[in-house]
Amino acid sequence: MEKKNLFLNDFLKLFAILEFKEKIKVYFCIFAMIISSFFEVLSIGALIPFVTAILSPEKLFKMQYIELFIHEENFENHNLQLIFTIGFIISIIVANSLRIFVLYLATKISKTIPLSLASKIYEKTIKSSYNDIKGINSSKIVSVITDKMDAISGVFFNYLSACTAILISAGVLSFLFYLNVQITFISIIIALSLYLIITFSIKKRLKKNSVILSTSSAARVKHVKETFGAIKQIILNNSEKLFSNFFYNHDKDFRITQFKSQFFMTFPRFIVEAVGIVSISILVYLFYKVYNLEPTYIITLVGALAFAAQKLLPLINTIFICYSSLINSSNFIQEVNEILYDIDNREESENNNIKKDLKLDFNQKITFKDISYKYKRTNNDIIKSISFDLDKGSKIGIIGPTGSGKSTLLDILMGLLDPIDGDLLIDNQKLTEKNKRLWQSKISHVPQDIYLFDASIKENIIFNIFNVEQDLNKIIESAKLAEIHDFISTLPQKYDTIVGENGILLSGGQKQRIGIARALFRDKEILTLDEATSALDIETEKKILENINRKQKTIIQITHRVNELDGYDKIIKL
Repeated sequence: MEKKNLFLNDFLKLFAILEFKEKIKVYFCIFAMIISSFFEVLSIGALIPFVTAILSPEKLFKMQYIELFIHEENFENHNLQLIFTIGFIISIIVANSLRIFVLYLATKISKTIPLSLASKIYEKTIKSSYNDIKGINSSKIVSVITDKMDAISGVFFNYLSACTAILISAGVLSFLFYLNVQITFISIIIALSLYLIITFSIKKRLKKNSVILSTSSAARVKHVKETFGAIKQIILNNSEKLFSNFFYNHDKDFRITQFKSQFFMTFPRFIVEAVGIVSISILVYLFYKVYNLEPTYIITLVGALAFAAQKLLPLINTIFICYSSLINSSNFIQEVNEILYDIDNREESENNNIKKDLKLDFNQKITFKDISYKYKRTNNDIIKSISFDLDKGSKIGIIGPTGSGKSTLLDILMGLLDPIDGDLLIDNQKLTEKNKRLWQSKISHVPQDIYLFDASIKENIIFNIFNVEQDLNKIIESAKLAEIHDFISTLPQKYDTIVGENGILLSGGQKQRIGIARALFRDKEILTLDEATSALDIETEKKILENINRKQKTIIQITHRVNELDGYDKIIKL
């Protein structure tokens, strides 16, 4: 396909990704459009006999397409004006009712399709492997499933509106060709020429706007995230104005480009409408002065043309807007396609579901057998040919300098990273993609940096802000083991206290203890701690570890407190 048509190809590629039920909705909408187009033509066709019945009823039955359906003798004793007035009114009501129904379908579909796509991107992203997720630009994903999905919604709405416009326009033009071939042909040539000239003149600008909208959308999200992540430094450096200006510039680029795109897609309608009105005025003059046609015929024909033009011009403009929006949103569509196809083309791992016929017991030990690992962007192995055993129920400490691979080793143990060489064995059974989820279901993890929802302490401990109907006694027991219950009890709303975004209302030590309570609430066999007590004093850390020891779990802890290793069964030094 030629480069100039790639944006259309991208749209069709995006449509192909849709689920079957979404495609059925689109096809049903198009079927409704076909029915609607028929009644639109009928409403225009009903105008001519209506006007003729009012102005010259004696000529009504001499009209060719009226003679095909009704005969004069059947209406001798009837009020023709009233009958055709009612008929015209009914045709208008039916036609516009169907247009409203089609508009309802198109609007609903244009919103539900982005919902489906955004949910698909979100779900597939968080179901990706840990290594893949680490390489994802979160600002880009956030931008795609928010700002850019709004643009996709507009594209689908314009696409469905264009389908309606094309079908109705085809019907109306067919009727106009029936009325007068020459006038209809000339009108089409004039309208198409105008739109082609306008399209050619603004196409490059719309494509440029698409790039600006795409980059500025992601830049806004990225800047806001970075602002809240560095808020302490911003305040201390008195940089509020600087960061505000950065945001203003990113948002300005986005909003101004939106304005330009919307203007470019809207203004052609007024040019074509003006040309149309001028053309009809000239036709009226020519019919009367040059061709000496009867006033009744002129009024009837021009009335039908004006009525048809009043419907056609917005429809033609809708088709133009659809084409323009495809160009304007081409980068958005391309990004969504890239993300969805990139996710779909990754190797389908079976670790997304625990297989019922699989079994993985942990009764004896975990074995690291000649395990090596290196990150994609580095040449040297961060872990090289490590071998050791970890007995069930033991307490293991992992120590070493920064960058020695402590957290990487823990990620391999948890099945988040796959070793480059060597095997991880559970009771001499190799950990694979098939049984990885079974292994991970036995592990609770507490990182150094605890992420907390902007929700209550209770919701953060159970790690579920959607269903808090949990055993409060179990929540309290977990909090007591984490030595945070006494603090929570001093709060006015106790376990219903809201902690703020990422626990901003809590200290680092309080956040860590809530993170430990969260892990203990799950009551799994293995507990891994990655510097999870770094913000706690030594006495509090000892109490927590003594509490956990009573639960008879296998504890694997990365620690920087090398002087406090007496209680460990094994020390792994990297």
